[in-house]
Formats: sequence, structure tokens, C-alpha cells
Amino acid sequence: MARLPAPAGLEDLKPDCGACAALCCVAPAFDKGEDFALNKPALTPCRHLSDGNLCKIHENLVDLGFPACESFDCLGAGQYVTQNLYGRDTWRTTPELLPEMAEAFRTLRRIHEALQQMFMAQALPLSPTQEAARQATIAALTPTSGWTANTLAQAETDGIFANVRETLAGFRSAVSR
Repeated sequence: MARLPAPAGLEDLKPDCGACAALCCVAPAFDKGEDFALNKPALTPCRHLSDGNLCKIHENLVDLGFPACESFDCLGAGQYVTQNLYGRDTWRTTPELLPEMAEAFRTLRRIHEALQQMFMAQALPLSPTQEAARQATIAALTPTSGWTANTLAQAETDGIFANVRETLAGFRSAVSR
């Protein structure tokens, strides 16, 4: 399995919509309101999604009532799931994969958010113990062998996000310095 390199910094947590299968336009539910001009059930393509996985109204998202779409950032989770976990298979070619792809996307995006927080914490005056915890958390969030749908699910079951919260809570004293 090919693997994206472990992020060296925030610049590596950028979306590449051209390498994705528009998971952000398919996986989540949208509730009509200030952020979305329509209701959309989860695991259903947005009606503005083209067959080529591009948004047909991208240039006018805010004007047409989709400011949340314009501000959304998958932090690179979409292309990782599409390219690294499923290769040529997508929800379009193999529709039964959609629930699994959506769950992998959701979990990996949370992992990328946690990585973003760990990279931002580097700017804090961390003690050696806090820095060691930060490095250990980054290592847990970027396994050497890469992520698979199964290892993502297992990491969540094993409490990876609770560990991230614990690490972040340990930085409180550095924030107040």
C-alpha cells in the first residue's frame, strides 16, 4: 500500500480536491440553515456535485447559501482516504464502499485536526516532558505503516482521541507561561 509521508508540518495537511472522490460532498449530512441552503442526508451526494467530483457551484458557494462548504477544509483526509486506502475504487465505482470510506474520512479528518493541534503546540514553551508527550502523540497519529480503514477504526476504539485530549490538557501550564 502506498503511503503519504508523515506530515512535517501544517503545510502537509492541505486538501487536494483533484485527488479525492468528493468525500466532503457525499459523506456528511447537511441541515438547511445559515451554513447550507438545503438538507442533504449523510452518504448521499450533494445535488451540486458533478460526475467528475467537482462542485458545480463552487464559484458562487456563499451567494447560493453554502458558506460552510467554502470554509470547509478536510486537512488532506479526503485524498489520503481516496488514494491510499482505496486506490482506484471509489464510492462511484463501488457504491457499497461508501459507508466504510465515509467512516475512514471522518476518523482521519479528526486525526489530521489532532495533528494540526500538535504542530501548533510546538510554538508553546513546552517542558521536556510536555515535548516528549507531543512527539509521542504525533507518532501515534502518524503510524509508520500508514493508516488503513481497519487501523483507523481500531485506533478510535483504542482511545486515540482521548489520548490526544490528555496530551493537550497537559499543555495548560505552557499556555499560561
